[in-house]
Amino acid sequence: MWAGRANTWDMHNDLGMAKVAAEAVEMADVKPGMTCVDLGCGSGRLALLLAKRGAHVVGVDVSEAMVQRMESQARAEGISTVQGIVVPIEELTLPAGSVDLVVTNYALHHLLDAGKEKAVRAAFGWLRPGGQLVVADMMLGRGLTARDRHVIAAKVRIMAKKGIPGYWRILKNAGRFVLRTHERPITPEAWGRLLQRAGFADVESVDVVAEAAIVKGTKPGTGPNGGC
Repeated sequence: MWAGRANTWDMHNDLGMAKVAAEAVEMADVKPGMTCVDLGCGSGRLALLLAKRGAHVVGVDVSEAMVQRMESQARAEGISTVQGIVVPIEELTLPAGSVDLVVTNYALHHLLDAGKEKAVRAAFGWLRPGGQLVVADMMLGRGLTARDRHVIAAKVRIMAKKGIPGYWRILKNAGRFVLRTHERPITPEAWGRLLQRAGFADVESVDVVAEAAIVKGTKPGTGPNGGC
């Protein structure tokens, strides 16, 4: 599926996801020379933003076509500090204490809840003291909170305005929401609890657009330069 969408991914997900990616970079406080890992890098939107700020970036994705597109775009822009790894996020292994930042944009909601927790705990191990995990994603619960209901109602109104195709999307997305087949989002509060259980400190979250939010945590300790 992802291989088939590699060439059109950015086109179909430009406005909202671009804003989320930009906000994630701002929250990450990227500095030149940092070593960063982008989980579920896709075609490289976030990885390239990090590299342009002087970071060395490893982009990880299950799709070889997505990784190739990211590396091709990096070469086209004269960026030499981006490399890709083709592997499922759940199977990625990195040396302990080897990176300064782990970031992900609209990827982890595809994982089962156990996979989300595994990824958060793995990131804690990969990070140096003072390093950060930044999760930018679709963050939505099961409709029990006012935020959930507001997001769901807004999405339904937008799709309904498109007539029959919109109503079809409502039905399709409702099935996905109920069955959690392709997308399995959780709330910002649930993400915060995952980070705290893994050992992260100073956990904070911010809503960005519609259902998208960002949760950030810091691995306790001080890096070699007084921070990450």
